This record gives sequence, structure tokens and C-alpha cells, in this order.
Amino acid sequence: MVVPDGALASAHPVGEDREVSVGVTADGALVLHDRVRQPVVDTLRWEDGRLHLSGAYTGPDRDRVLVLRHGERFEEIRQSVTIDDGRFEAVIDPEHQDFFGASLPLSRGRWYLSLRGADRWDNSEDAPVKLRPDLIAALPAVHEGVHKTYSVDRRFHDRIFLAAGSVLDSSELGPYRQRVLRDEYLAARERDPLREAVFYSSFEGKQFSDSPRAVYEELVRRGVDVEHIWTIRDRQVVLPQRVTAVEYGSREWALAMARSRYVVNNVKMEDWLLRREGQMVVQTWHGTPLKRIGADLLGTPKANRAYIASLPHRSRQWDFLVSPNTFTTPIMRDAFLCESEILESGYPRNDVFHAPDREARAERTREALGLPKGRKVVLYAPTWRDDQRYASQRFKLDLQIDLPSLREELADDHVLLFRKHPKVLDSIPGAGQGFVWDVTKYPDIADLYLIADVLVTDYSSALFDFAHSGKPMLFYTYDLEHYRDTLRGFYFDLGERAPGPLLKTSGELIKAIRDLDTVAEQYQERYEEFVRDFCDPSDGRAAERVVDRMLNGRG
Repeated sequence: MVVPDGALASAHPVGEDREVSVGVTADGALVLHDRVRQPVVDTLRWEDGRLHLSGAYTGPDRDRVLVLRHGERFEEIRQSVTIDDGRFEAVIDPEHQDFFGASLPLSRGRWYLSLRGADRWDNSEDAPVKLRPDLIAALPAVHEGVHKTYSVDRRFHDRIFLAAGSVLDSSELGPYRQRVLRDEYLAARERDPLREAVFYSSFEGKQFSDSPRAVYEELVRRGVDVEHIWTIRDRQVVLPQRVTAVEYGSREWALAMARSRYVVNNVKMEDWLLRREGQMVVQTWHGTPLKRIGADLLGTPKANRAYIASLPHRSRQWDFLVSPNTFTTPIMRDAFLCESEILESGYPRNDVFHAPDREARAERTREALGLPKGRKVVLYAPTWRDDQRYASQRFKLDLQIDLPSLREELADDHVLLFRKHPKVLDSIPGAGQGFVWDVTKYPDIADLYLIADVLVTDYSSALFDFAHSGKPMLFYTYDLEHYRDTLRGFYFDLGERAPGPLLKTSGELIKAIRDLDTVAEQYQERYEEFVRDFCDPSDGRAAERVVDRMLNGRG
């Protein structure tokens, strides 16, 4: 049946939580839906930078939250919503979202809107927010923010979403324009004098963290007269006031990299980076390897041959590569086909375990997270699985822990902080309900180490860092044989060397958490051996050694 132009949709309640909707398809035909009661927007406007939404909703009017769910990464943000007398109303401020006390804009991409029960464990019963069909012509509704453009639009005819645009200028977007920027970088490298500045990049601009942060803090402590320039991505990083931000992939970013006296980075950099005369490039890297890396993956399906072929060139651009311990130094030399100096200083990021203000820093972290007092903190930080992916470097959350069981057994006196690997997508079930805390976007995992009573991990390099704390570790290795023998391979036998038990089931994990004192006693000797073999040096002076090498110039 074709309906007249301008016909309005309507919904008719059926039973406690369902309705029959009468609507119009994109081509003007009548459509009937038997569905969960859904909110339908009939009024939307931008006012003072905020998006105001309201509409009809006959579903439950208590304990509802508005959920913004990213269309590609599937992470979620909760917003308050008011429901009264068959209507709902919500206000979204896309420029100011609270992340552990920091105000950040929505990250780039589409955020789909849904209503959810506040105590629901996951999104299986979400009610998607729809748009009344007669308002479709008014979309997109655009707002120009301070750093990016936001727009309300639709998909699947009437499914509403809020899109956050790119921070980059149109002249910086796309492969061609990025190539132009590379040419500008190379020209500036040849033309412009070096400035007394330090250019930092931590995980390609995703964080203010890790060893680059520790190097920055050591330079500030010494009062070294340099400008500090930090790479950020999509305005998702909060920096100290004295630090200048440059957006990854922007013209300012490329030119700062070309003109800065020092470059401090912790991941692979662009293969077009060329160290210039008088410039100091410091590669801090970011982990002690358990699983095989770089050229050591040759002969396996996981070897990236193009990347491996580029390793000698990449290493020639470094003045030195930072090694965390004596175990890692020869591995770095071979796996990175390294032709630069290797400085066996320890990781600056691990100085935090010896810092005189570590207790105060831990207390600030607890306050920022809003953790309930008196509960023990379990930090879960697993790595990614190479064979669990959506595409390329977008990996699935391979969740094998029975979180409802952990909540039932531990929630009275514990909290679980869940830290996804940066490459892993998906939301974490149960987050935001008092027991499970999603701390993936917390700026620096070092702060989380300080407040954790126990680390639960698997094959992540987090185990080597956390060993500096001396606190218990548990290894949830449900897929040990598959990961070791098929996916990556190890540099040593984890079963023989792990400073804690290897656990296969959630039941075993719960028991171990409940009996940490016994676990610590059983593994005390092995823990001490592990620290001796993998945590040297460990004196809180790694950043000093790295900065000394930087300021002393090229050897």
C-alpha cells in the first residue's frame, strides 16, 4: 500500500514491552513492525553546541540510559535520558564527554543511539532510536564544533546516528594529500634549521603515556630549556599545559617532526622519516617480548615481509633503541635487524614503580576512576588474537572469561578493571554496573598498575612491567597451546617461567583471586627468578639514563 506524502508514523503498544508500528518505507509504502518499543525522534535541534533530542516512547520509564555505540569500534558511551508521560528527552554535548575526569570530544565516526536498561549486561535488548519519517528531509543537521564537524543523519531509512568528523583539514585528508605532506616534510628537512624542541609520539598519538611521557617528565624535572611537542590523534589526548599538541597526519605534525632537535617515539614510525644532521631520534619501543616479533616471524603466516624488509632502513634512522633488560637486547638486535645503538637502560615507563610520589599518584588514579573504597582491584589486561579479527588490524574481543560468574563470586569486595589492547574493538559486557570497569581509554596503564592488587593477563608484555611491582600475577591462558604453537610462538617456555599460575577456566581464576596469599607463597621463588632475569635494571633511573644519552649528543 502506498501512503500519502506527509503521513506520520505511529506506534501502538502491545503487551508489556512490545508495539506495532505503522510507518513508511523509503519508497513511500506502508510498513508494519512488531517490535520492542522504540523511541522515535520528532524534534531535534543544535543549541549552544549541544544536540537536543526528544520524541515519543512508550517503553519503560525508569532506569533507562541513552547509549552511543560506535559503528566500527563498537565502544559505548552512556548518556542520561529523561522519560515521562510517553515522551523522552536527551541532550548530548559532543565536544565535552567525560573520560575519567577529562573532557574529550566524541572520536571520529558514526555513533548510533539506543535506549538500554541501566542494569542490562549487554546490548542484546537495546531499543534503537529512530527518526519520524517526515523529518528525514531535514537531515543532515550539522554543527561546526571547535575542532571538528558534527552531524545528525540516518541509515537504514530511519536509524539515527551522530557523526563526528575528522580533525584534519580537507587539504590533509586522503593518500594524495598525505603524500604532499611527506614532500613538505622532506623539503622542510632540507631547508629549515632545527629548533630546540622535543617531538614525542606515544602509540601514534593515542596516549600521553609510556616511556615518551617518562622522558618528558625527566626533561621537565631537570629544567631543560626545550619546547615540548606531542602527537595526538583525533583530539583524544589531554596534555599538560606546557606541551604543544600536533594532530597526527597534519601539516603541523609533519613539519614539527622535520624541525625538532629530538624525536622520541615508542612504535614504528613512517618509513619516510629520515634523521637529519644534528637531529636525535630515540626509539623507546614498548614491551619485553614473550611472543615472537619482527624478523623472527619469518617462516610463519604472521610474517609481514614488507615491514621486515624495511627494518634495516628504519633502524638506521634511530640514534639509539632503548632495551628494557638484558634478555631483550639480543632479541631486538635480531628481530628488528637493528643497525643502531641499543641502550640497555631499562624502560623509563617502569620508573613509576620506584617513584617517591607513587602512592599519591595511585590515590589520584583511584579518585579519577571513582572506585569504591575498600575493594581490591583486579586488573585484566590481555593481548589480541591474530586469528580473531574483523579486518586488517581491527581485532575482535576474544572474551573467554565468564564475567557474570566473576561478578557473582567477587563483586562484594572486588572490582575488575578491564583494559583492552589498543588493537581490539568491541564493548565490554557489564561495564558501568559497579563490578566491571572499562579502563581502555584511561590515559596510562602505569597508573592502573599502581592501584592493582593483582594483574590478570595472558601473553601480554604487561607481565614484564608489572613484575617490577612485586604484586601477584595470574595468567588466564585458555588457548595456550593454540597461541604458542599456531599463532605466534614464544621466546621461552611460559609454563616453566611464569611468575604465577597458568589458568584455563573462570572457576580456576576465581579461586586464585580468592586465595592470592597462597598463590604468592607458592610462586615466590619463581617470581624472584623472573624479576632477576627480566627486570634488570630496575632502580627507577631508566629515564635519567635515556635523557643523559639524548643530551650528550651522538656517540
